[in-house]
Amino acid sequence: MFSRVFASKHASRALLGATGAVGAGMVYTNLNPQFTERNVAACDADPNSQTVLGLLQNISQKVSNIEVLLGGGSGTTSSNFPSSAVAGSGKGIDIVLGAQWGDEGKGKLVDILSQEYDVCARVAGGSNAGHTIVVDGVKYKFHLLPSGILNDKALCIVGNGVVVHLPSFLNELDSLGGNGISYNGRVFVSDRAHLVFDFHQAVDGKQEDRLGRHKLGTTKKGIGPAYSSKIQRNGLRVGDLQDYDYFERRFRELADHHMRSYPGLEINVEEQLAYYKSIAPRVQEITIDTIALCNQQFEDGKKILVEGANAAMLDIDFGTYPFVTSSNPSVGSVLTGLGVSPRKLRGIYGTVKAYCTRVGQGPFPTELPITTKGDAGMHLSQVGAEYGTTTGRARRCGWLDIPQLKYSTMINGYTAVNLTKIDVLTGLEQVKIGKAYRYKGKYLSSMPASLEVLGNVEVEYETLPGWTEDISQCRTFEELPLNCQRYILRVQELIGVPIRWIGVGPNRLDVIDRGVGWDLSE
Repeated sequence: MFSRVFASKHASRALLGATGAVGAGMVYTNLNPQFTERNVAACDADPNSQTVLGLLQNISQKVSNIEVLLGGGSGTTSSNFPSSAVAGSGKGIDIVLGAQWGDEGKGKLVDILSQEYDVCARVAGGSNAGHTIVVDGVKYKFHLLPSGILNDKALCIVGNGVVVHLPSFLNELDSLGGNGISYNGRVFVSDRAHLVFDFHQAVDGKQEDRLGRHKLGTTKKGIGPAYSSKIQRNGLRVGDLQDYDYFERRFRELADHHMRSYPGLEINVEEQLAYYKSIAPRVQEITIDTIALCNQQFEDGKKILVEGANAAMLDIDFGTYPFVTSSNPSVGSVLTGLGVSPRKLRGIYGTVKAYCTRVGQGPFPTELPITTKGDAGMHLSQVGAEYGTTTGRARRCGWLDIPQLKYSTMINGYTAVNLTKIDVLTGLEQVKIGKAYRYKGKYLSSMPASLEVLGNVEVEYETLPGWTEDISQCRTFEELPLNCQRYILRVQELIGVPIRWIGVGPNRLDVIDRGVGWDLSE
């Protein structure tokens, strides 16, 4: 069990942690030297801080819980937390991020958590992201909208860091209406968010085709070219539609630039301008300064949830470049893509599939062949229904990769992990975990930037026994088969972050929540 205790807003953190593994346990305390008697005493002087006595009582309760998990004591175990403990308490911005190569199942957790939040936001990427949620047998696919739209009380924000293809976005809104979901007055788009045009998508396809067998595996949704326009400072933003004369002039210049840069590219400028003029009033109704809105919601004590798109290993800076997306799907994008300060962040939840998948090209150290029926690779692909939400492409599959997860954790600082699709491993005689990388006979201590190195590492595996029991109806950790529990505890031990949520099936409520005691942000 892991618990983080806050002495006060004036004092440093004290971390109490324990890692559970089969037959082993550990408790450690790490106190900042600045956490002195003088600082602790300051708690009493601040009416908004916890008293020293209250702090000690809190620590005592958390230590009692640790003792239970390690086999002693009589405190309350994490499985006894009420089901309502699905969201953080108090003021702060919580974030759900992809910890691998995408398609981990972030949207499902966001959908569950968003029922307890006032604001849900997207901060980076565009319609290249895809989240599928099944509610009462109805499948919803979101590409630009936050999955929190299914909470009819939540505001949904598309932040300034997102690039928006308005035709696709408006189609998503229309599909909501078709399913009886009202969004009026609940969806807002940043006036600073950049626009993706149809010719950006055409350019995306042309650039990919030029690469031949060295393709990057782009979704061809125009995301890269749109971000290029943004960086080249000739792009247009959603708010520009509020001044149509300005929009028209800038659009003509941008279209001309692209036709000159890509011979053979044809853009029907007049047709496009007529379309944007026709939708301008509708877009203006949902266009707002989301930076001011989000920060005001925070000051008003509203609970804010950020839904990350893509994943850490597709980050333009930290991923397997150039086989990456064109934005930063890591935690930093929350600051730059929403316009909030780091002091306002709280829970950072890394979503991890119980195995690995990847769409498109690029190194994939733990990849398995998907060729023979009955093999592990084919099992993961078929049982996991591993096809992309956005592209429909078959995903590459492999074993869980611990060096990659440690790297992702180091960058993002996850306070808890959402482990998804553990049910897909059911039926395998053995399950493996990629535990370490070796290159030319030497262990690697970090994720290499060189694709040549990463593409030729030798993965050291740890093999655990599998299980055959159906786990889809399990709602507590203790109900899971023993071998499934061992797998989860071993993963938790290796990455050093508590696993709070465990996905046991495809439906909305097929999730075990181990409670706030398994969340360092609490």
